[in-house]
Amino acid sequence: MGSHLLEIQDLRTRFRTERGTVTAVDGVSFHLDRGEVLAVVGESGCGKSVTAHSILRLYEERGEARYEGRVLFEGRNLLELSESEMRAIRGNRISMIFQDPTSSLNPVYTIGDQLMEPLRLHQKMSKKEAHDKAVELLKLTGIPSPEKRIREYPHQLSGGMRQRVMISMALACLPDVLIADEPTTALDVTVQSQILALMDELRNRTNMGILLITHDLGIVAQHCHRVVVMYLGEVVEEAEVRRLFRRPLHPYTRGLMKSLPQMHTDRSARLHVIRGSVPSLHEVPGGCRFAPRCPHADEQCANARPELADAENGHKVRCWHYDKILQAEETAHVIANET
Repeated sequence: MGSHLLEIQDLRTRFRTERGTVTAVDGVSFHLDRGEVLAVVGESGCGKSVTAHSILRLYEERGEARYEGRVLFEGRNLLELSESEMRAIRGNRISMIFQDPTSSLNPVYTIGDQLMEPLRLHQKMSKKEAHDKAVELLKLTGIPSPEKRIREYPHQLSGGMRQRVMISMALACLPDVLIADEPTTALDVTVQSQILALMDELRNRTNMGILLITHDLGIVAQHCHRVVVMYLGEVVEEAEVRRLFRRPLHPYTRGLMKSLPQMHTDRSARLHVIRGSVPSLHEVPGGCRFAPRCPHADEQCANARPELADAENGHKVRCWHYDKILQAEETAHVIANET
């Protein structure tokens, strides 16, 4: 215990709704090491963001959720800490870039006030030191005229600039863990590249671990070391990035890969689509959760839930028939090439 920077063990996050309690994150386990970028990918509603928010217990203040399992940060279980102990960690040792900067920034405080707050609170800087550091952070994230912008309010900035302010706030205290929830969603391709390069540079300099929540497999391929694939609240596959892209094992992961546009693909050809849609959390299938959408599902898949098992050299997969499916597809590919 404690060998990893951050370790999630059998995490469950339950919400009370008008239709009863739902489990949005169900038995999720993974780890993050220093200097590593771990991607968590999957469709909208798969539990990526809920997992990220649960690590910092962000649903707790309004009594929205109940957590089970363990979230170990340097060996300490964050789920057992007092609220004052968590406040000392949030924004300092573990920071988060939120997906929606509009709802995350306080509209009645200037950008400077919001950037300086964690610096003065956690780093004990003077007002002038915090001001100078805030200007430096805005420069780092590519915001023009930072001396002017620092006096403005969130509504005076574009969506892309607000997102860069959020990134500046998350990086202010040089955290040990940075949780980035779709950090480049509101940014154009050029700025996106700059922000990802900045995160890589800071990671190399400070050896922080980055948990990257994304649906962009291109970003995963270029910037991440390992990847966790989630579907309907649980992990269905985990592997080193190159291994996953070279040989995905789970039918869901293979479907995601096939959905990517390819440079050599005929322009008139239709993109691959995973049939159906993600079920409601109120109607979770009893066996394999992907079975209703999987072309390979059989009676065993419909009735028995598979475990996340080590398939080969740390490559984990949750599927009853991944080996048979993979063998059949590879055989079909060989035959197609021979003919």
